[in-house]
Amino acid sequence: MSYFINIINLDTGEIMISIADKEIMGKKFEDKDIIIDVSPNFYGNKLINEEEALIYLKSADILILTGSNIVNKAIKEGLVNPDSVLEINGVKHVQVFKFSY
Repeated sequence: MSYFINIINLDTGEIMISIADKEIMGKKFEDKDIIIDVSPNFYGNKLINEEEALIYLKSADILILTGSNIVNKAIKEGLVNPDSVLEINGVKHVQVFKFSY
């Protein structure tokens, strides 16, 4: 599997990543009031493999994941609660915020 990733170092010191399945880059998905535009402007243009994706998933503080492959990978690794996943026209999307207190 291959994915596109965008890595953003926030002013707060946190790391936010957005990852999308390679196969859906450049596509738009709509369902009622929800629109997901899988644009390289947001999801980046750096291509990574599954092993690299796993490293980023575990190390980032904020995850924005779009695509059934990357979302299923995050669920399998215990990083995403399956009940938190939206499905828009068959494409999975989830946002995860990790907080430390």
